[in-house]
Amino acid sequence: MLKTAKYDITSPEKPRRKHGDSVSGNRMAAGSTDSTSLRWTYLDRDTRSNQERDQSNQEERISLNAEGTITNVSRDIYYHDPDLFKQQETVDRYIDDIAHTFQVTRNDLNVASSPKGLMVGLVTTNGKSHHEKSHTALVPEDLSTEHGFADITYLKWILVFEKEATFKSLAERGYHRNPTVGPGLLVTAKGYPDLSTRRFLRLIVDRAQSAVPIFGLFDWDPDGVQIMKCYRYGSKAMAREQHCNLPEMAWIGLKAKDVVNLGDFDDTSMVLSIRDRTLAVSMLLNRELRDESGSVLPGLAKGLIELRRMLMLNRKAEIQILDERSGGLEHWLTARLSVKLQAHNHAEDDDMLLD
Repeated sequence: MLKTAKYDITSPEKPRRKHGDSVSGNRMAAGSTDSTSLRWTYLDRDTRSNQERDQSNQEERISLNAEGTITNVSRDIYYHDPDLFKQQETVDRYIDDIAHTFQVTRNDLNVASSPKGLMVGLVTTNGKSHHEKSHTALVPEDLSTEHGFADITYLKWILVFEKEATFKSLAERGYHRNPTVGPGLLVTAKGYPDLSTRRFLRLIVDRAQSAVPIFGLFDWDPDGVQIMKCYRYGSKAMAREQHCNLPEMAWIGLKAKDVVNLGDFDDTSMVLSIRDRTLAVSMLLNRELRDESGSVLPGLAKGLIELRRMLMLNRKAEIQILDERSGGLEHWLTARLSVKLQAHNHAEDDDMLLD
């Protein structure tokens, strides 16, 4: 360990004056402090240089992947050099930054996202027989599978869940074959939506011969409203992926009135955290939720109203509280979907569907 004037220069503490030290001794100590500061400056400069070198190497590695003709999965790029990237989030962040800088999509960079979304209820056909995926599976990249092409003509509705647990609970009970609301498709991205799940849903909606209504069920909290917004209009980081947006998604819950109708509001809801309140205020001020004229984007007005209610009441609630109702979540969901599907079939006001 390097030392100057008997003081450890790796310590940020200033040397203390000892009894009997001479003026020259004090000057020597002061000089050693200057030397320490100088050495710390060089150390900081070296650290920043290493960080900048790592950043340059990371960007170069991703650029090399983008130059090829073979589509890479972002997870594979990370495993090419995990010591360089440190974590998967680094790869995703740089891919989004590069795409945003050059105003291109991930596909233009020959990079695909690893799908995390789950679905159940998709029927495929090879022209002779039908096969239904009665068990949960990852969302496919397209509508062709090992059993043939997806037959989406039978779909009456699509329901997207924020929570994987809620999705699995209804999938296990075969809710996608509900006799009251008809056959449907259950999907979850397990929280905030990934690009693969959004692209799959967009593909289903676009390929359907008749308009298939798509609904979203999210928690009554700031993250729930933000997730709904991401499905409908994407995010700033994914500005070039507008072809995956789902502005027609209808938000069926959870909302304040659903929580209030359960009875004791304090028992069915929780106090907002500091992070919740910060996110809610940030969303209310965010220009991403408005168009160029300053008007709120279609379908998001009620979301902003719900955010204000959360802040005013200082409360939030999760989807699971619906199980406390008579008949549980399944009964509540069937009643809500029936109303929305009736409105859809009678081609009523789109705002009623989006609310």
